[in-house]
Amino acid sequence: LLTSSVLSFSSVAYGDTSKVNQSFEATKAELNRSTTHYVYPALENKLVTSQSLYSSLNSAKKNYQQTRNMINSSTYSSSQKQSYLRDLDALYNEKVSKGLVPYIDAYNYATKYLDPIMKNIKSAQSRNDFAAVEKEYHKLSYQLKGRTAILYRFSGKAARDLLLEQYKKPADAKRSELMIPVTIYMEIVKIKDFLNTGKLEEAQASYNEINALLSSLPSATSNPFIAALFEEVAKVKNAIDNTANPIQQEILNSKIANLVTTLNAAQSNIATIESTGLNAITVAVKADGKPEDIANYLGVDLFNNVVSQLGVTHVNGFTPLSPEGLAYIKAQVPGADSLDDVKGKTVSLPLTVNNGVP
Repeated sequence: LLTSSVLSFSSVAYGDTSKVNQSFEATKAELNRSTTHYVYPALENKLVTSQSLYSSLNSAKKNYQQTRNMINSSTYSSSQKQSYLRDLDALYNEKVSKGLVPYIDAYNYATKYLDPIMKNIKSAQSRNDFAAVEKEYHKLSYQLKGRTAILYRFSGKAARDLLLEQYKKPADAKRSELMIPVTIYMEIVKIKDFLNTGKLEEAQASYNEINALLSSLPSATSNPFIAALFEEVAKVKNAIDNTANPIQQEILNSKIANLVTTLNAAQSNIATIESTGLNAITVAVKADGKPEDIANYLGVDLFNNVVSQLGVTHVNGFTPLSPEGLAYIKAQVPGADSLDDVKGKTVSLPLTVNNGVP
């Protein structure tokens, strides 16, 4: 037993060319299987995790190196050794260096860089956190512009296409989706800085940049993030207008106060309204009100009074009581079939008001 043990570590054992050949063939078979660990599952639309591949990678590396050592220590001639080593090295380079290793690197990159950024963007959008969205957008752009080449470096088209489909394409789409909203938000930040430093002309120039982009935004009807962005745009527009002509806002403030007083005096048994911010009112419906009275108040009386008392000339460019204007307003509260559907909702309407002064 002792002799056998000693011989198994001696050069004589390596010199047994039959054993070298067996090791060579076994290692070749293992190396050939290296790419199948991730390619075959991809053919069934399954993306293999990098963690599950490390044992295969470590085994391939270990046996490859052991076989190389056996060849170098064998009794083969120098030319035979070189021939074996060339074949073994070429196969290792093809299957491991250009296959298994870069696949693992690509998968790790996608899951450790792209995926967390995408999750952060989704979370920030759900909170309407524009600053966080901008920050993550720039991170995503950096990755997509300079680092995603790693996703293309491994062999195995099925796995490569699946990895791109699950990580690269959604990231590209998200960057395209956010390009204009982020640009608008960045201009909003600039406008606030300009107004704080008394640079009205620069603020107006930034708003002009925003205004040119608004038509390229997706519909805000079913997109709360875009709806919130429109609200931010409206706020900076009001801030610019108020800075440019504060008397206009004073007139409008007075009109809103009169509207609140008039409606509350006449119909407080159905609902009450109050001014709750710049150019904003909040409606509180009485819990014991008749549904038909409340529907008439919200659908007819409230808006008619807003139009007449504030001097509204246009709603998003439409005549207020025209079919187009009413359709636009209705579209701001989609699927509202009951009071519960509008409870707590904020509706922002771009109104043009005639204050009777230049």
